[in-house]
Amino acid sequence: MYAKYEFGLELRKKVWQKESIIKIAQWAYKVYSNNLGQDFEGNLDQVLLDLNTMELGDEYSGLYKSLNKIAEDLILGKDVDLNLKEYGGSL
Repeated sequence: MYAKYEFGLELRKKVWQKESIIKIAQWAYKVYSNNLGQDFEGNLDQVLLDLNTMELGDEYSGLYKSLNKIAEDLILGKDVDLNLKEYGGSL
């Protein structure tokens, strides 16, 4: 099972390193596709797909604060709904 905690740690590291949003989006999809056939904890599969949509435009360039919140909540084992305002609204 691919765990929220594991992904959250990796995401937080990428955010702290200020990797480009496009690279983070592509990485999220790679994680998703590399783990197909396995179970994802909670709604992590949907989170990965939603994060992948960030590569579609420059309007996501200021999302590091939201990405950090997502990472922290995943590390804590929380379900994340990217449509909620606390995560910056709809990705």
